[in-house]
Amino acid sequence: MTSQSVRIPFIASLFVIPAAFTVTILVSDSQKALEVNNYLFAATVLVQIVVLSQAFAARNVFSRVDPGHLTWTLIVAFLIVRLLVEGRLATLTFKIVNPPPDLLHASPLMFFYVVALRYVYTISDLLFVAALITTIRTYKSTGLKFELLGRDYVYMAILWAIPVVTFIFRSNLGLAGIIAADQYIATYRLVAVFVGALIASLCVAVRRYALQMKGGSIARVWNTVVVAGTVRAASFLALATLSKVWAPGARMMEQYLLWVFAGCWLLAAIYQREVLPRTGATSGLPRFSNRDE
Repeated sequence: MTSQSVRIPFIASLFVIPAAFTVTILVSDSQKALEVNNYLFAATVLVQIVVLSQAFAARNVFSRVDPGHLTWTLIVAFLIVRLLVEGRLATLTFKIVNPPPDLLHASPLMFFYVVALRYVYTISDLLFVAALITTIRTYKSTGLKFELLGRDYVYMAILWAIPVVTFIFRSNLGLAGIIAADQYIATYRLVAVFVGALIASLCVAVRRYALQMKGGSIARVWNTVVVAGTVRAASFLALATLSKVWAPGARMMEQYLLWVFAGCWLLAAIYQREVLPRTGATSGLPRFSNRDE
């Protein structure tokens, strides 16, 4: 699997999916649109399985003593935990598990399954935060001085605007989603969007450090991860701003952005796997040239 073989169909899907949803809305009803949404969710989960296989391959290009091996081990753990909780969501989406409409009357086990286990997504996010911190420490261990530029702070300000606006419209966070919303989901979504902004901000920093080491190919990996983190955070913003005025559109936009999230992660893992054999860098950082050369 190469980045070229994935990139073209992925870009095409970014146009095909909205077109399919629009046609479904025009010729059918919101129930059919929800079915399209569910199919897109299933496809997103399948892509994430492929992402995991590519992340394993990316990790395997590093030696065990290399910091990059630890970074990608944490990324693999992030993806595994995320896939496990996506399996839980699939059982709810496709009615394999049917919680009662009011979770206040659910059994303790059902409440735990529906409400508590959604925070496993947050655990997976924290694993990725750990991977980013490991990467930043790897760069700083070179002893070089790394600095963020003004534009990086602008990017971060835009990223942090996403959770702020989501918080302003937090009353709408429980109105729509891929499964029937409950009175507890808004709190989770607020936690997730703030953690998502943190992740995307750290990715901006890693991207800058890679560029300062003249690692354009490595920076491409992190550029793609920045997009993945941003669109995932934006999926909660879409729910917050659209759910009240157009619930089917809010659900579709959420899942569409998560599809972009999965596709970007697939490309990032392939880019990482492809770039190291070219650079010959054991740590995933490009080599410096001698200033006198």
